[in-house]
Amino acid sequence: MKKKAICLLLCLILAVSSTLVFSGCSNSEKLQIVYLGDSIAEALLGPSPIVERDRYGYFAVLGKDNDYYFYNRSVSGHQTAQLLEVISRDDQGAQRTATLIKTADILHISIIGNDLLQRNVGEMVIDLMNEDTEYVDNILDTSYSNICKIIAKLKELNPTATIIMQTVYNPIYADSTLFNKSTREYLTQEGIGSDQYREIGKLLINRMNDVLKKYKENYPNDIDLIDINKAFDDISVADATRGENLIYSDWVHPSNEGHAVIADTTQTRLEELGLADHKKALKNYKTLRSEQLEDLFSDSVDIKAVKKQIKKADSCSEVTNIYFRAIDGKTPVYIEGENK
Repeated sequence: MKKKAICLLLCLILAVSSTLVFSGCSNSEKLQIVYLGDSIAEALLGPSPIVERDRYGYFAVLGKDNDYYFYNRSVSGHQTAQLLEVISRDDQGAQRTATLIKTADILHISIIGNDLLQRNVGEMVIDLMNEDTEYVDNILDTSYSNICKIIAKLKELNPTATIIMQTVYNPIYADSTLFNKSTREYLTQEGIGSDQYREIGKLLINRMNDVLKKYKENYPNDIDLIDINKAFDDISVADATRGENLIYSDWVHPSNEGHAVIADTTQTRLEELGLADHKKALKNYKTLRSEQLEDLFSDSVDIKAVKKQIKKADSCSEVTNIYFRAIDGKTPVYIEGENK
């Protein structure tokens, strides 16, 4: 009887110990996210000033808000063919891209934009206006084939990772540099003013995003597709000025606020997928933006009042709106110092 009691006690101790060890591992486990793709994800253009890249680029905002291990292996200018080449290589030097892909919990991809936007955008839009789709469709057929190969390769390297892709937002506004002089002259002759550029630009942007949507429809379980294009459009419809402010001064890349909107939209989906905790992310995001206020705008913003608003916010998108409305038109203090 005594032996049975001792045995039962030992079993109980082992069970409790195992539970504690397991719980400890679960609570301390950090997810790993790896970013792949083009300059939008790389965030070398857009975050301004560039020294704030790790607090404005959406890759870092998501990484810090959610306390992920985060790695950015995106490359400016890359098209779908080049991304396929990158992920098909073995590790090269300190980048360890192949290893990071294999060990990632989340693979986040921004790609396909350069397949078209590195070409003559105005000419392609004019073709689509005239219902001549052959040139664009030939390019996008290759893009679709590459995306199929990209996802297949990623799933081969890491069958369990959540693969997230994002649609391409529409960067075309009245002052867009994507429409050259000859395109503008043609559109003027056709009775199309600059106030209509954004609408006709959708002919190209939507066709590009249809490739991603086609893949999602054909292989619904392979990827999670986040509609960044809709997120930008919704803001632009509600507030045209704010919509333009989502685009960097080169009229292609996302601005600081554009990156924030991408992060907010992605954050919502990560929470829905059970890959992020709302309360933790919101708390970390409030800290991030409050620190930026202190570091960059202490001479030009009522820090105490804005931080009070941020503290009351219920979502990351609300924090984003409060922060960027507060700093609108303001120059970071250390930039002023450099200009003196």
